[in-house]
Amino acid sequence: MFFSLFEQTSSQASTQVSEESTVTMVEQMEKNLSATQKWLQDAYKWFITALPNIVSAIVILILGWWLIKIVCKIVRKAMMKSKADPTVCTFLLSVINVALKIILVICVISTMGFDVTTLITTIGAAAVTVGLALKDSLANVASGTLIILNKRFKIGDYLETEGLKGKVVKIDMMYTTLCTYDNKEILIPNSRLTNNNVTNYFVMNERRIDLIVPIAYSEDIAEARKVIMELIHNNDMVIQDKYNRVAVQTLNESSVDLSVWIWCHSEDYWPLMEEMQESIKNSLDAHHIQIPFNQLDVHIIDNANKKALKEPNA
Repeated sequence: MFFSLFEQTSSQASTQVSEESTVTMVEQMEKNLSATQKWLQDAYKWFITALPNIVSAIVILILGWWLIKIVCKIVRKAMMKSKADPTVCTFLLSVINVALKIILVICVISTMGFDVTTLITTIGAAAVTVGLALKDSLANVASGTLIILNKRFKIGDYLETEGLKGKVVKIDMMYTTLCTYDNKEILIPNSRLTNNNVTNYFVMNERRIDLIVPIAYSEDIAEARKVIMELIHNNDMVIQDKYNRVAVQTLNESSVDLSVWIWCHSEDYWPLMEEMQESIKNSLDAHHIQIPFNQLDVHIIDNANKKALKEPNA
């Protein structure tokens, strides 16, 4: 009797709970449906209100995209006329293209009525973070751009900087590649080339060879000058219209140093310098003009004879 009454009570309670759950689910569905309808209505109202702005944004996007292509073409043609390095052209064009498109997207979003302040702040913060992380790399990129635009040097020039010498064979965005005369490759960061002194040996069409020729104090300076000047006048690589001369530069402890100036075209610099040094040495020897050099006198003493000389006669 008791158990039967308990079962009936439990069955009624379960039925009541089930009915209450069903009612709750229906009410929740109605609320969700009402919220969805409200959202759709609000979205529709916003779309109708923002439709002019959306149309304007689409027009700006199309026109801006077209103008960016035109600007990139103009920049590419300008770089080709200036004979800039192809690698530099590609990099600069990509940077310009991306930067202009970012600006275009921000303008489109702003036209549609969105607040772009947060977006710009985020982009600025990201740019600062990336800039700090890639500070040295960005400095090299900026220096490479300045080198190309300012034409401080070009491929084929012979440079000297920080004790390094070599012919420029490549100018990249990050590094400039030099090739030495013994065929060694030197990679120099572009920032070091813009922040330090650089000597360009081949930027001018003409160069002067400076030689120091020592002669003994007992030799005739005028005769030595005459011998060297004859070599200068008879060499076809020498520019005779320039001021070529032989003069006393220094009175050293053991020699009279003659300063020799020889002007030539830049491409003849090394061949002429090598030829003149050999010719001057041979010509001075032929005219019996002494070129002094450090000498060391060595005296050998026979210890046995020295000992015999010191011993008294028996």
